[in-house]
Amino acid sequence: MVSVGLSQICVNYPMFSYSIREIVDDFLRPKLEREVREYVKDNLGINKVFKIYDFDRIDFSKNDYLEPDISKNELFLKTAKDLLRNSKQKSGDIGMLITVNDNNQFLDPAPTVEIVSKLGLSENIRTQNMQGLACSSFSEALLNSAGYFQLNGKSNSMVLIGSMYTDWFLDRLKQTKLVSIKNKSDLNNLVYFLIFSDVVGGTILSKDTKNGIASIDSDEIFSCKDSGKKGYKKASLKLSPDKKNRIIFDMNLDSKVLKKTVGTLCQKNIDQLEKKTRDEYRKIKVLGLHTAGARFLDYITSKCNISKDKVALSYSLMKETGNTGAVSSLQFIQESIKRKLIRKNQIGCFIDYGWEGSNILLFKNRK
Repeated sequence: MVSVGLSQICVNYPMFSYSIREIVDDFLRPKLEREVREYVKDNLGINKVFKIYDFDRIDFSKNDYLEPDISKNELFLKTAKDLLRNSKQKSGDIGMLITVNDNNQFLDPAPTVEIVSKLGLSENIRTQNMQGLACSSFSEALLNSAGYFQLNGKSNSMVLIGSMYTDWFLDRLKQTKLVSIKNKSDLNNLVYFLIFSDVVGGTILSKDTKNGIASIDSDEIFSCKDSGKKGYKKASLKLSPDKKNRIIFDMNLDSKVLKKTVGTLCQKNIDQLEKKTRDEYRKIKVLGLHTAGARFLDYITSKCNISKDKVALSYSLMKETGNTGAVSSLQFIQESIKRKLIRKNQIGCFIDYGWEGSNILLFKNRK
């Protein structure tokens, strides 16, 4: 067992924020059937989202490609600087840097390239860039950091997670003339465009499990992947060039199959957690779920027999900040402690889920 301490957590949002009603009744009104507008306003469970685009400058009737108004690396760098400042650490204290770069610019250099230079990190620092791990990324980064500490890593590990999906769906939406309730592909694209917030979250991990804000034991992280022969059929992504050699993003998603799959995997993880950490499981004071939209949260709580009172914070965060993707784990740990939902040395639990499977971890408040 390797225990990892979280000395600091920072979550940064871009400056542009919009209500769901504002987006569908104003910016996108000509593109949406009335039935579609009413459906998304009533069923998403989200009030506000944050974007790296200034919608006031966008003509949604044109299908031209648009660059974000805020650089992704800008948010990565700001979060890294905030982590060092708030934890009162120096750049030399960081021996490992892990970035999770969930956006469609996978051919760009990893954010680590810019961050190492601009922060003045050590020239022999270990770096990893996790592209496309989606919701499982924080658990994977934790385990990688625990391995680094176990191999006599004397310095700390910085983990930065960027969840930025808007440009995945914006380009496709701009090319759609009218979104109909009958066209599931266009409707799914609209829903994902609406629910995701662009956000970067980060934490500094260390061997010190007593003086930070939380601690996590590596053997209290459980993961289940969809290993069935038809698991790959629940969702698919395709990036292909059009006639102008421009990369076009296309998604085929069976949301019903995805919900059923992740619900089953989450239940397996909970059973595994209860069996292997019986004493800790009984002490859980607050439980968090990945903020993937009201229908997913409702389904997971029902499937796993979880009281909605126990996951009230996740519903609240989802309304306030939308679907924060892989950052939702860090966001939940930070807010459950900040809002004093768990006292010092009490235990919380977070469950994430998505296309790649489900992860569950326990964390202890150290503040």
